[in-house]
Amino acid sequence: MSRVIAVDWSGAKSGGKSKIWLAEVRDGRLTRLESGRDRTAVIDHLIADAEADPDVVVGLDFAFGFPDWYAKRHDATSIKEFWTLVAEQREEWLRDCPHPFWGKPGKRKPNLAEHEHFRRTERRVAERYGATPKSVFQIGGGGAVGTGSIRGMRHLTTLREGPFSIWPFHEVRLPLVIEIYPRLLTGDVIKADFDAREAYLAKAEFPEIDDSLAGRVIHSEDSFDAAVSAVIMSRHLDEISALTATADPAELIEGTIWWPQRSGRSPTARVVVPGCPFCDVSSESIVAESRHALAFRDRYPVSRGHTLVIPKVHGNSLFTLHAQVQADVWRLVAKVRDELRSAVNPDGFNVGLNDGEAAGQTVEHTHVHVIPRFEGDAADPRGGVRWVLPDRAPYWDQ
Repeated sequence: MSRVIAVDWSGAKSGGKSKIWLAEVRDGRLTRLESGRDRTAVIDHLIADAEADPDVVVGLDFAFGFPDWYAKRHDATSIKEFWTLVAEQREEWLRDCPHPFWGKPGKRKPNLAEHEHFRRTERRVAERYGATPKSVFQIGGGGAVGTGSIRGMRHLTTLREGPFSIWPFHEVRLPLVIEIYPRLLTGDVIKADFDAREAYLAKAEFPEIDDSLAGRVIHSEDSFDAAVSAVIMSRHLDEISALTATADPAELIEGTIWWPQRSGRSPTARVVVPGCPFCDVSSESIVAESRHALAFRDRYPVSRGHTLVIPKVHGNSLFTLHAQVQADVWRLVAKVRDELRSAVNPDGFNVGLNDGEAAGQTVEHTHVHVIPRFEGDAADPRGGVRWVLPDRAPYWDQ
């Protein structure tokens, strides 16, 4: 699993194209962030995208179900039956705001027991974070989540009839859809404030986001939620890969919000690409580590102490990664060099990287070689790295 898509949804009856944002992180980098599709077009795009490349997990920003008591009231015994009911009743519910829905003019929050307003997953959010959850029954007023959820659930049937598995209801396989709540992924930030979004992005350090996309990320609350959600999901692909279908009767009708079980906002998280030998380095092999990089001994050393320094984010070229990542890689190179000076007492160093196949790069995860050199290890060491092209190296003979 190396690809993540997050969709910041909208329940707006009109104007949804500008409010629905799709963000994709591929191999540890935000590769696209776009709007311009309505709800149906987004779903059609996701299906076509997954059919072309099923190695993807999609996070959708709306509730996948209602409290189980409400489904039972309507004699729905499975989530499929309930999604069908919502598809049939959605516009009537949104127009008339019948009990227990609320939020429209004259429709105050009904006198239900507090826990009856929420699914178990929302109550767990409140217990863990102390945040006041939003009720799917609220379809008007500030913070309403019901409208988007009601207009979203019918599309889950379409996704299921297409290539997707939907967690936690079905057997977990790729392509996969999960329910997300961006507030749990972005953390504390006043997302409606442009300056706050800009400050958050600068302070939190997102090596996955190139400077070329940073302006689009903070363009709006919706673009911000989509981009940050995709990035945080990508940092926890190991957790998402370990998800399983539920056997809990309540969850099978209500659904469950996914959020990281460990802190998701640290940029130290490694982004693992299956099949990449450097993404699969064991923790025991690591000899030095920094915020965005780590170091380990070369498996085929050309000298004693030969060490590789790599970014934690997978990327073919160091120069396509965020400037903060590049700077941190070079800081760790300097640290490794200093440590090797004490450990193996070399007489010099060759430090460099192969950038591209034509330059001899054989592993697509960019890496910097730190090679200690010793008097007498080569008959004539003059020229150093110039010997990558042997015919041209000895310029002193020309």
